[in-house]
Amino acid sequence: MSPNTHHREGARRIRLASGSTDIEKTLRRVTQVLSDHDIPHLVVGGYCVQEHGYPRFTSDVDVIVPDVTHARSWLSINGFKENAGSSMTLTDRATKVEVDLMPGGGSVGPGPLKLPQPTEISAAPQIAGLLTLINIKLSSYLGSPINRAKDMADVVELIKANSPPRDLGVAEPVRVEYERLWDGLHLED
Repeated sequence: MSPNTHHREGARRIRLASGSTDIEKTLRRVTQVLSDHDIPHLVVGGYCVQEHGYPRFTSDVDVIVPDVTHARSWLSINGFKENAGSSMTLTDRATKVEVDLMPGGGSVGPGPLKLPQPTEISAAPQIAGLLTLINIKLSSYLGSPINRAKDMADVVELIKANSPPRDLGVAEPVRVEYERLWDGLHLED
């Protein structure tokens, strides 16, 4: 499931209105470098949330790659600066936008799900589908409910913006939370 044209246009408008068009430039630079070196990727995080119809602000780019060290090496010799203290974050020297690399098949927190393994090599950003994004966001939230409350809020807004069915097919470890949120939103109708 890919974001529709209406959602993409809304995402572009929010980036223009918030002055965060550099995020899109950075993402295109990242995906071009990854593609040039045969590294698959999957875009998640706030940028992906915007692409799926929830026009919220984000200040960085989150990209899942199969091997963070390998991707970081190629990005660092192609205009991205490695950030001190983080083996997974780089900064685009041209735009100053941060890029968070995430390990495909791994985890970045104590949530119940592993991150998906990207398989698509492309210079165009490979935006995670709605189901994948909801799984990631709910897993992150369940792993650290206080610190990752924004992820739960993102899922609420994604449900509002996309009207997915209750039986969307979310992963078993996050299904109860998805159904709780879905039911809560539909009780208010």
